[in-house]
Amino acid sequence: MSMYRNAMMRGGARPRRFDEYYRCYPIAMMPGPEREEANHGGKIFLPASALDKLTQLHITYPMLFELINGAKSKSTHAGVLEFTAEEGRCYLPFWVCSKTWRLREYVG
Repeated sequence: MSMYRNAMMRGGARPRRFDEYYRCYPIAMMPGPEREEANHGGKIFLPASALDKLTQLHITYPMLFELINGAKSKSTHAGVLEFTAEEGRCYLPFWVCSKTWRLREYVG
């Protein structure tokens, strides 16, 4: 854990954190062309504003995000595939959805 904490610090500066809240949906609900192949990886789709914030934080690559479902006390990790999601939304591979959330939370 200290390895990650040290990576977030830069020369004694304050921690560089990316803490954002998004409504999460399975990739199958993403508008536009189908992205069936994206369901088999460990990468998510975030909005363009996320890239703007990450750029300002000078985040090191590759980016690894911790996805937390506070209501269920569950979490997992994922990388980012594209910054093409609508504002306020995040799209996850189905297996990430089923690991961290229950499907009924998405559809009603």
